[in-house]
Amino acid sequence: MRERIKKIFENLEEGVDVILISTGMSGDKTFFYITGVTEGLFENSIAIAYPSGDYEIICPKLEEGIANASVFQDVNERNRLIKEKVSGEKIGVNGDKLTYKEYRNLKKLFPKAKFFDVWEAIAKARLIKDKEEIKNIKKACNISASIAERLYSLFDSNIRECDVKAEINYMMEKENASPAFDTIVAFGKNSAQPHHKSVKKKFVMPVLCDFGAAYKNYCSDVTRTFVSKKQREVYDVVKEGKFIALDMMGEGVKAGDVAKSVNEFFIKKGFKKMIHSLGHSLGLSPHDGFSINEKNDEIMKENMILAVEPAIYLKNFGIRIEDDVLVKKNGVEVLTK
Repeated sequence: MRERIKKIFENLEEGVDVILISTGMSGDKTFFYITGVTEGLFENSIAIAYPSGDYEIICPKLEEGIANASVFQDVNERNRLIKEKVSGEKIGVNGDKLTYKEYRNLKKLFPKAKFFDVWEAIAKARLIKDKEEIKNIKKACNISASIAERLYSLFDSNIRECDVKAEINYMMEKENASPAFDTIVAFGKNSAQPHHKSVKKKFVMPVLCDFGAAYKNYCSDVTRTFVSKKQREVYDVVKEGKFIALDMMGEGVKAGDVAKSVNEFFIKKGFKKMIHSLGHSLGLSPHDGFSINEKNDEIMKENMILAVEPAIYLKNFGIRIEDDVLVKKNGVEVLTK
């Protein structure tokens, strides 16, 4: 974890003495990035990171056996530990996740300190995966790809969206993983809604399944769409759009250029531009800070892991195909074949 922490400090435009990550009740994935902890909830926990690469954990007593940490049983004890272990006049916090309530608490504990939002430095560090992160994401991708191959066997005339969703989630749990986000299963017209909430709708083509496995906190994200003969033409256009993207991608390539090429191809084929981005980064979160859209001039870098999800949505149905890739110097490695 030392190198991860050092990378965050190196990315800072203005130096800080210490970085304090507070998970609150809703969580902060950066806590797991800094500490390497792969299980437990760690609600209301604190990770303290130092420029040396060292870190300390403050957490509730119920998490005591999972990580080497200083534990507390009440708020007063928590605050005492924070004051004891945090020093310096410049304290970095994750402004993307820190609650106002916790910010006020920290200001009260350290009235003379200045607080700096270090989220951009964190996000930049998290974009480039190390060997352990790549291993975990590859495992998550293998789980999702294996489930995707079994989806068609689930379909029959009586099955409902919610039934398929339950089966997908069950298969993930059987592989010692959990859903990385709320699994989407959409039949017929519902497939035209990118973030459809699965209901009791009976089977009808197309069938769109968008799901991801979280393994040791690291996420995959795949979408498979099953179509009728009438819908095949649109499916083939989306599939070709995916290959256009994959052929372009690699280290040094602008994200916006890839998205623009796919949109231009769709327009050439008589369809509209995509209503969402072509893709996004993956990691501890399913959307981990990097977007593949026409307005993004950032370049892709080696060891980024990206989800690529071209899609066409019409009035009566939608087609989306999504695969996850590891960016390499001369292209990409598809992780969800």
